[in-house]
Amino acid sequence: MKPVRMILTDDHVVLRVGMRSFLEEQQDPPVEVVGEAASGEETIPLVESTKPDLLLLDLSLKGMGGIETTIELRRRNSAVTILVLTQHDEPIFLQRLLEAGANGYILKSARGDELMAAIRAVLAGGTYIDPSLARAVVGMGGQRPVRSEDEGFESLTPRERQVLKLVAEGYSNKETAAALGVAVKTVMTHRFNLMEKVGIHNHAKLVQFAIKMGLLPQP
Repeated sequence: MKPVRMILTDDHVVLRVGMRSFLEEQQDPPVEVVGEAASGEETIPLVESTKPDLLLLDLSLKGMGGIETTIELRRRNSAVTILVLTQHDEPIFLQRLLEAGANGYILKSARGDELMAAIRAVLAGGTYIDPSLARAVVGMGGQRPVRSEDEGFESLTPRERQVLKLVAEGYSNKETAAALGVAVKTVMTHRFNLMEKVGIHNHAKLVQFAIKMGLLPQP
């Protein structure tokens, strides 16, 4: 059987080492890890140069996160199969990633055999959703009303505006959490919510938006 060519993206080196060791021991299907990345910025050119069968992608990354990475790969017409492996069990992240073009979503708490079942499912052309989140797919897919930039900004809470400013300044999720004295998970939720409200899922455009709204000085 031809090995599945795979890229691992996670900003924790120890996790990547352990995951690579586990995957390369598998035979159903056999796996060849052809690249590793610690960020979305590293992942995109790696996918384009190696053209793997599967990208195993973490959601929470420094800089460009899993959602933005998925959006950018699909914008570039990449056909790579994307399976998101994450600790975050909020349905809102699952919904956004499926909308962005991910093929599957599985929690890091899953057993090894569950991960391999997810890999087989998405490689076969299916969509895999962690069983603990299966109910969350009900009612997904509704259209959101289009807002103007001013309306989107006005809808942000004070905390979301703080997160927007820090993200636009280049802070990672971890750095933003430290600056605000909250958990990384909380920052990710705020970041996702504000991006949904303003309708922007690209870091460069977020920076432009923050400047336009007066959160950052003009360059």
